[in-house]
Amino acid sequence: MANLDPTKMKDWEIAEAAEAHMKTVYQLSEEMGLEKMELFPYGHYVGKVDYMSVLDRLKDRPNGKYIEVTAITPTPLGEGKTTTSMGLVEGLGKIGKNVMGAIRQPSGGPTFNIKGSAAGGGLAQCIPLTDFSLGLTGDIDAITNAHNLAMVAVTSRMQHEFNYSDAFLQKKNLKRLNIDPRNPAMLWAVDFCAQALREIIIGIGGKMDGFMMK
Repeated sequence: MANLDPTKMKDWEIAEAAEAHMKTVYQLSEEMGLEKMELFPYGHYVGKVDYMSVLDRLKDRPNGKYIEVTAITPTPLGEGKTTTSMGLVEGLGKIGKNVMGAIRQPSGGPTFNIKGSAAGGGLAQCIPLTDFSLGLTGDIDAITNAHNLAMVAVTSRMQHEFNYSDAFLQKKNLKRLNIDPRNPAMLWAVDFCAQALREIIIGIGGKMDGFMMK
């Protein structure tokens, strides 16, 4: 690991080399002092922690120190919040402190544009880089699907109310909700910086293809 030179290597090259020596989640779990049932593994190198169980088990222990890294405008070399946080964790660990870091999962959009993957950089980045940047444990995808499922239900209801009479709806045991398409309380969700989708019109295929709304 000592031969990884961030002045000569790209971030992905450093990540690829570092991933060859990664510890498994089981090794990390043991080092962190977690009990077996407090770890939910997603493969060998990614996992979730049942933090509520951990907090309950350690409730009688004194609290540790907490450092918050707030908004930082990145330098031209990409040194921002994540890089600072990762470097701080590594530095404290290097001097023998029992330390852990928490960073938010990157959005899929910036991963593929000029902003980068939000995984840190150089020798202060999160690995496995690809897994971290593209879905990780699938939570963002689950939230997106749940959100859009609700939108499907709302727009479907609007379509039915537009196409059918009160008498027909009553036969189906449906009460007219009269949702205002001009003032939607929620919108469709997509985890990408898709500017072209910010202002769109949907449902223009006909009365059986959804409800037209902006």
